[in-house]
Amino acid sequence: MIAAPVIDQLARSAERAPQVPLLPDRSGEGWTQLTNARAWAQSGAVASWLIAQGYGPGARLLTVPAGDSPERAVLLLGALRAGALVVEGPSAVEFAVLANCSIDAAVAERRLHIDAETPARRRGDVCLRHGDFATIAQAVSG
Repeated sequence: MIAAPVIDQLARSAERAPQVPLLPDRSGEGWTQLTNARAWAQSGAVASWLIAQGYGPGARLLTVPAGDSPERAVLLLGALRAGALVVEGPSAVEFAVLANCSIDAAVAERRLHIDAETPARRRGDVCLRHGDFATIAQAVSG
């Protein structure tokens, strides 16, 4: 059985336990402040901007920085919600700007076009798809 896509898991977590930290096993103030609700809202803002800029299934690659930070987690979740294919490298986008964009209907519409086979991340020569991530932690890990 294939697990529900991570973006659907995040939506349910934001609804059922909005104030719970997204990844409770991570320590530090940034991680404790990144609740399910905040991750859902900020990743939606990131996804809206990405969609408006032409990112999505079959479109251009989104480069995100390596490492482990709440900002990177939100960027990756936003990319998943936009259906963008992600690679690691120097980021060309400013997180603070993206996380504060408005969320529009394009994000909900885009969800209709994302399934388990939609490419999500490329690590070297390996392309991971939405269905390859069983948990949010797997999706945002380095």
